[in-house]
Formats: sequence, C-alpha cells, structure tokens
Amino acid sequence: MFICTTGIITSPMIRNYFKIAWRNLARNKVYATINIAGLALGISACLIIYLVASFELSYENFHPNKDRIYRIVCDMSSPVYGHGYVGSVPDPAPAAIREEMAGFESVAMFTTYDASVTVPDNNAPAKKFDAARQREERTDIVVAEPQYFNIFQYKWLAGNPATALVEPFKVVLTESKAYKYFGKLPLVDIIGKTLIYKDSLRLSISGIVKDLPRNTDFTFNDFISFATVRQSFLRNDFSLEGWGNFRKASQTFVKLPPGSNPAQINAQFPAFIKKHVSVNDGDRADFRLQPLSDVHFNMTYGDDFTRKAHLPTLYGLMGIALFILIIAAINFINLSTAQSIERAKETGIRKVLGSNRRYLIFQFLSETFILTLLAIILSLFLAPPLLSFFQSFIPGEASVQIFSPSILLFLLAIGAFTTLLAGLYPAIVLSAGLPLLNLKGSSMQTGNKRGYLRKGLIVFQFIVSLVFITGTLVIGNQIRFMLRKDMGFAKDAIINIPTNREYPFQKKEALANAIRQLPGVDKVSLSNGTPAANQHWTTSLQYQGTNEITVPCQLEWIDENFVPLYQLKIIAGRNVLPSDTMSEYLVNASCAKALGFQHPEDAIGKFVQGGVSEGSAHKPYPIVGVVADFHTQSLHEPIKPVFFAVSKRVTTSINVKLHTRGKEASHFTAALANIEKQWKAAYPTEKFSFTFFEETIARFYVKERQTALLMNTAMAIAIFISCMGLFGLAAFTAKQRTREIGIRKVLGASVANITTMLSKDFVMLVAVSIVVSAPLAWYFMHKWLENFAYRVAISWWIFLLAGLLAMLIALLTVSFQAIKAAVVNPIKSLRTE
Repeated sequence: MFICTTGIITSPMIRNYFKIAWRNLARNKVYATINIAGLALGISACLIIYLVASFELSYENFHPNKDRIYRIVCDMSSPVYGHGYVGSVPDPAPAAIREEMAGFESVAMFTTYDASVTVPDNNAPAKKFDAARQREERTDIVVAEPQYFNIFQYKWLAGNPATALVEPFKVVLTESKAYKYFGKLPLVDIIGKTLIYKDSLRLSISGIVKDLPRNTDFTFNDFISFATVRQSFLRNDFSLEGWGNFRKASQTFVKLPPGSNPAQINAQFPAFIKKHVSVNDGDRADFRLQPLSDVHFNMTYGDDFTRKAHLPTLYGLMGIALFILIIAAINFINLSTAQSIERAKETGIRKVLGSNRRYLIFQFLSETFILTLLAIILSLFLAPPLLSFFQSFIPGEASVQIFSPSILLFLLAIGAFTTLLAGLYPAIVLSAGLPLLNLKGSSMQTGNKRGYLRKGLIVFQFIVSLVFITGTLVIGNQIRFMLRKDMGFAKDAIINIPTNREYPFQKKEALANAIRQLPGVDKVSLSNGTPAANQHWTTSLQYQGTNEITVPCQLEWIDENFVPLYQLKIIAGRNVLPSDTMSEYLVNASCAKALGFQHPEDAIGKFVQGGVSEGSAHKPYPIVGVVADFHTQSLHEPIKPVFFAVSKRVTTSINVKLHTRGKEASHFTAALANIEKQWKAAYPTEKFSFTFFEETIARFYVKERQTALLMNTAMAIAIFISCMGLFGLAAFTAKQRTREIGIRKVLGASVANITTMLSKDFVMLVAVSIVVSAPLAWYFMHKWLENFAYRVAISWWIFLLAGLLAMLIALLTVSFQAIKAAVVNPIKSLRTE
C-alpha cells in the first residue's frame, strides 16, 4: 500500500487511490451495481431534460442584435369584452409608424398566408403543393415588407437582398423550399422561375436565402413581396385602411438603434393611438414593445406562427431531473455510510500508517468519481432510446451529440456535482473517528449512531416517489374525465374534409350532395369548422331590450344539416332553414342567458344584431332556436356564448357522419374510398385529406398526455431507484444481523417472525413518507387542476391507493432480502460469525 506523509498528493498517489477504489468496488459488486444504475438513470434524466431545456431556451438567440428586436403588441380593455391581448396591430400601423414616430432603425410587417402552390413545368405536368389546413396547421408562407430582411438577417444564396422584395409579384424562397419545388437545380438557375399561388397569383422568384436554424419560430419558407398586395386579389385579405381591425395573422417587428430605451418608444404610442386607432366608446388600446426573447414563451399574446413553450413546464422538468438525481445520490450516501463498520479497520490502518483525513476523503471521493464516470458512460447509451421514447414531448431537433462542447461541458459539470453530492458526506463520515476505535471495528457514524440521517433520506426518497404516484393517478383521472365527458355533441364516426375556400360554393355543394348519396354515409353538412375547432370566429351580438346588451360571442357558420349531424340538442324553437345568405340566428343557452333572457323560450323571435354582416350594412335578424350548451374548446375553458348563422359563401369544411350500426372497420374503409373517388372527380388536382373529429378533440389534450407520460416515467424511475436503495440496505442489514438471526432461529423464531423483524423499520419509514407526502401532493395537483374549468375532485382514495402501492412495493423489495436471510440454516449463520 502506497502511503505519502509529505502532505502533497502526487500522480503515483492518485493512481494508487483509483486502483484501490476500483478493487473496493469490485469486492462490493451488488452495492456498486445499485449505485451505478441509480446514478445512470438520474444523469440520463438530467441529460435529456438539459437537451430539451437548452433547445427551448436557445430560441431566437442566433439573430444578430437580437436584444434590439421587438414585436409591437396591443393590450386592450373593454367594458363588454374585458381585457384582451393581441400580438398584432392594425395593418396600416407599420407604414404610419415609419413616417410619424422616431427612434426606430427598421420597421417591418409580415402576414401569414395560406395558399396552395403550383410549380409549372412546360415539359411535364405541373407540381401541386397543398395549402396548410385552415385553422388546423401553421403555414410557412408570408407576405412580407422588404424591411423584414433588415430586421431578421438571412444568408443570401442568390438574388439581390436590396431589391428582392421591393417590386410586386416577387417571392423569395429558402434553400430547402427551392429544392422542394425545383429539385436539385443550381440555385442561380431557379432565380426568375415562376410559382403560382392560389391557382392564379403568378410570382417570379427574386431571391433564395439559407434556412434559419431549427430553434426559431420564424419557420417561413416563401416570402411574397408586400407590394403585390395592392396590385392583386391579395388586397381582399388585408385591411390596409382599417385602423380598428386587429388581425392575428399580421405581425409587426421593429429594430431599435444601439443604446435605445424601449420605454421612450412606449411613451410615444398613446399619442399615436389617439390619432389613428378606432375603438368603441369606453374601450382602450395600448401598444407596447415585446422583446424578441419573450415571444416564444409568452402565451398572453396570440398569433398563428409561434410554437409556444411553457416556462413553468421547463422549470418543472428541471426540478424532476434534479429530484431523480438527488434520489440516486441518497442511495449512494445510505449504502456508503451503512458500510462504515466494515471499512473501519481499513481506515484505522491507513491512519496508523500516516494517512491524514484529507487523503482519506480524497480516496473515498475517488471511489464515488469512478462510479459516477461509469454512470455517465451508461447514461450516454440510455439517452438515445429515452429520447425516442419521449418523441412527442421532446423537440425533434434535440439529439445527443456526445462530443459537442456543450454536452461535454454539461456532463463534466453534472459529474462533478454528482461526485460531491453523493460522495462528500460519506467520505467525511468514513474518514472520521479515532484509529484505535477504527481498528476495533467500531462504527464511525459518531453523529448518527441511530441512523437518523439514513432514515431521513429514505423518507425523503419515498416522499418524492409518493408525490409522483399521486400526481400520476390524478392526471390519469383528469385525462379520462376529459376524454369521456359529454361535450354536448356527437363525435363518433365523423370526418371533416377541408376544401379550398377560394373555390365557388356551388362546387363544394355539388361534392357534398354526391357524398350524401354514397352507401355508408349517414349525414353530410357544410360549415366553416367543427363544434370543437382549434379556432373560432369571435364577434358580438347586441340586443336592444329594456337596456342595450352586447355579448361577446363565438360565431359558427353552418347549414341546416349541421345541428342534426352533430346531434346538438334544440331546447327551444327550431333549427335554421336552408339559405344562401345570413337571415336568422341560432344561439346556445349561455348566449340566450347573457342576452338577458331568463328562459330559452323567451329568446325565440327576438331580433339581435351581430358584429358581422353580408353586404354594406349590419342588419338585425331573429333568433329562431336555442341549443343546449356544448364545449367549443377544451375543458380548460368555460362554455362561452355561441351563435350560428347560415352563409354558403363562408363555409369551407365538409362534415360527414358515417353509418355505425352493424358496421365493421372494412365498411368504414370502403366508405372513405368512395368519398375519395367523389373528391377526385370534383377536385382532380387537389389532395384528398380528412380528419376524424375524435382526433381533433384529442388534440386539445396533447400537453396533458405528455405530462402524464412524463409523470409516469418519473414515477417509475423514482420508485426503481428508491427500491434499489431499499434492496441494498435490506441486504446490508440482514448481513449485519446474521448472528442475531441465527440465535433467534435456534430459540424458535419462525421465518415470518424474522421477516417481520427485518421489515418493520423500513415499513415505518414508508408510513412516515405517506403522511408527509399527502399534503404536498394535494397542493401541487390542486394547483395543476386549477388550469381546468371542468375538473375531477382529488378524492381521499387516491392518497390511500398511492400509499398502499408504495407500501406494497417497499414490502416486496425488503421482504425478498428478509426471507432470504430468514431461511438460512442457523448453524451456518452462527459458524460464519
């Protein structure tokens, strides 16, 4: 054995320390395996969550001068609508801001645009690319002012940045989109080629830019010049003179000069708004600058191009990873301190031969470091399959690049942290004590003779595990409640087929009539969406009774078949009649009540005026029916006032209910094939696509399903690590009490007696964990459920079930070792001692 008394740790000493550490771990394979497996799971969890968090937190960080880029947003307040927040300003605002306000380096507006794209080819059939599904998918096409490329700097691969978006009928593409449209042509050869948007808007390609990195919300690939708007039918999609129209699709970004103060810009907005923005009496609109770094995370301001990340969820993920790592470190601490008696003589000999406490601490920390290093290596093998397992939760761009500097630096930091967290206290304990007592084999846990620390750490492990178990049960209950709850309409065997809104209604109506005649089809309706679409029209209804009442509402454009197809229940009056244009209204019960009618029947025949019109003037129309309330959004939201109007001009979706009685899966397949044939006959160049209505509703709760998956996995890992620790401690306890067990068996103790004796202490610790964890779990899950307007109650049986599960798991873990020790021949036990 190499001992140094000079006070300096040399290279030979370090090699010696690691050699001894390796031999000690090899002698204690069970404990080493438990520690390595636990630490590997903890480090894997940290690594995966680091990849997710670092990716989300890196959004937009690559933009030059990102700290000077802002979006102009609007805070609105109204005595009718309450407070509202929009991530846009009226379409005329950007040009007026450039002319009238000081302090901007650049101002740019862009508008997201849904359009099909045709790539003409003189020598072959034209290639057709479908538009994003309206209200269901994000489009990658924008109409942008030329200043856009001053604010967001792209690398230009072809074309002139200064002029590419200045002229009308020009479009700039990203590199990936250019290759998608034209194959592997040289980029310079693509310049000047023609693309056709929405079948008639012919644009010439004026530039090609390199794609932005994946960590951005600006996932646009087609940039149509804004000058095209005034000289084409695009002007119908804009409100270039409408100062009272806030369109979610329109976004205005600005870049400030170096050293500018955003507060000075914000101070100029009130005068600008007073001069230009039209609001109703009593309403208020306030513009302000939102930093670019806030756009990805701030869900207050709505838009239709960002994929929002929820910061509290990210922080929750980090917390879960830290807890799992701490649980794994607790195993190491418990098993190391439990072995202090066995290693007492080793420590005593080292001290007699000249080792001081600092060297001993370094020796024991080296053992921890070897375990941690092995755990890190194992975690690198575990991370890829775990990433694929969480594919729906983790951004696809997050991956394990083992030799990337950021990953290596993170693993170095996590290795150092874990070594100190898991190894420092055991090293201090194992190096303590007088040499004389050490050589006698006395325990060195002078400050922990009754194992209070070890017991406290076990309790902490099971508190965390029980919180995860309870959370899993509550989240599972809420998800089942949401998916099974009657939403007020039928959802089985209904498909929704989107159509091109630019095509004439007669063509859609003819297709709907053709589908209606097919075998296997029950009902067909034309509407602008489903009862539970991702987005709804919002406007108001006004009733002039004793007092004037204005109610903010959702508007659904339907036909006479919509109500029977979705089985909405009419509780007063009648359904709408067939009509080409708006002439009457159907309202839900909440809308009738908000308009001041105590009973649904009281609303029938009353004339109300909507916030939308067909023609030049708003006209009042009668309420002809009231339907029972139904959920137009997820159960996060309360039921809102809704009214229905008929207008063939606006409807874009074909709703088809299939026959279900006595039908099998093959009948549905045949019905869908027949529907597709009718589609191809009506729209031979359009791609046929549909969505089952049940899938639309299920998409409401994607985040909840992801949370459930996360909680289930965290629970499994936490319980597994905790049980491994219990298994190791139970094995060590049984080994330490081998002689006692032998004597008790000689004196007549049964296997059940021995098992109970060895298990009762651990069972008591789990019981304490149950008592402590219950209020913590209730608090966290109560806060989570507050996000839902309709939610389950947290029943007492959930805590009972969680406690019983934890107790059963702990008993099975400990009993295995207890029974194994209890069935050993007592003669062999006593002879061994």
